[in-house]
Amino acid sequence: MAAPFRPPWFGNRGVQLLAGAAVAFNLVALVLRLVDGEWGEAFLSFAWTVVFGYVLLESLRFRKQQDAGQDTPAD
Repeated sequence: MAAPFRPPWFGNRGVQLLAGAAVAFNLVALVLRLVDGEWGEAFLSFAWTVVFGYVLLESLRFRKQQDAGQDTPAD
């Protein structure tokens, strides 16, 4: 299975930081909306949490692949 194309900036620490902050923000919003009984808005917060969580995990995975590729000695 071929790896998906990822732009070079995808492994940037800033992308990881922003995605992590977005996940944390949406988790807090999810809990607050569930407590308030706003089910539709809570579902949207859950969906955004899934999206940004995926971006965070893929960015971390891509960064690990980039770092592993730099450790190999050049011929």
